[in-house]
Amino acid sequence: MMELHWARRLFLSAASTHWEPAVDFCEDEEAYHVIMEIAGVNERDLEVTYQPDGVLVVRGVRRPLLCGGVSCLLLEIAYGAFERRISLPPDINPDGIEASYKAGMLHIRIPKIPSARPLRINLENR
Repeated sequence: MMELHWARRLFLSAASTHWEPAVDFCEDEEAYHVIMEIAGVNERDLEVTYQPDGVLVVRGVRRPLLCGGVSCLLLEIAYGAFERRISLPPDINPDGIEASYKAGMLHIRIPKIPSARPLRINLENR
């Protein structure tokens, strides 16, 4: 019983009610890619929108897995609402934005407009 009492003294604090998931922002020749780590977020609690001012907004809620009647001795996982706002470059095609969610990772593909893609010039041999 002494061990449990000691563990309770190690209790840090309640997890935040607002958190920001980690984001990777990458690109290839055809598109930009936003990868967001949101493990434990249910798809029905997730919203992805593109604002007319060129900002991608991802909102959601991660709900605790354990509820009522459980005493937590340590809380390190953040729960609650989150929102990430990502300003996008001007060379995108907002009509082609696609999002998928698998294994706790959100992948948003944002296509570039064709004229913004690099154009390779072939050299003529004369």
